[in-house]
Amino acid sequence: MGEIWCGAAIGLVALGVAVRWGPWVVALFTSPRASESPRDPPRAWPLALVTAAVLGSVVTVLHRQPSWVPAYAWLGVVGVWLAAIDLREHRLPDPLVLPSYPVVGLLLGLAALLDDAPGRLLRAAVAGLVCFAVFLVLYRLAGGGLGRGDVKLVGLLGMALGWLGWRSVLFGMFAGIVLAGVVALGLLAARRVHRRDRLAYGPFLLAGTLLAVLATGG
Repeated sequence: MGEIWCGAAIGLVALGVAVRWGPWVVALFTSPRASESPRDPPRAWPLALVTAAVLGSVVTVLHRQPSWVPAYAWLGVVGVWLAAIDLREHRLPDPLVLPSYPVVGLLLGLAALLDDAPGRLLRAAVAGLVCFAVFLVLYRLAGGGLGRGDVKLVGLLGMALGWLGWRSVLFGMFAGIVLAGVVALGLLAARRVHRRDRLAYGPFLLAGTLLAVLATGG
């Protein structure tokens, strides 16, 4: 019972931070070019609802492993911000992605220390490197459709999924790609986009990671 309350407390703290700072962070990373076609920053309540749903589901799945919750709570909050920014601006800001590497690494390191699980930490590091390398190759391929921000993000996501296991890594990466493909085909069929239009991959990679955590994290 104490484990449940511990995870819930961490989730509530993360949600409080997200509600307070989420709209400001998303608005902060609006591209200067947006001034040519002004767009309002997201309202606080939709962003808070999405963040609450993400954190609530993650805490529920990981309630038996409270030492894991801080790393995934951080990723959940930052992931919602990144998805909102990418949908608006088609970019994943380095000031959010890059600092998350050491933060998630340190939080997973603390979990490894508390749980005496150095093997999980090593696997997380290797998975992050492998995912980064694979997507870097895809980015280098002509017409790959990925951006540099996607490559940086996927290394972080691979690290988080690697902690759970290689099955989680494969599940999350595959789910993200499939989701992006299905949505792209739907938009093309509805003539909402053209073949040469750029698709924001970040939200789909993040959604695939969330699905993998929910499916395999327990």
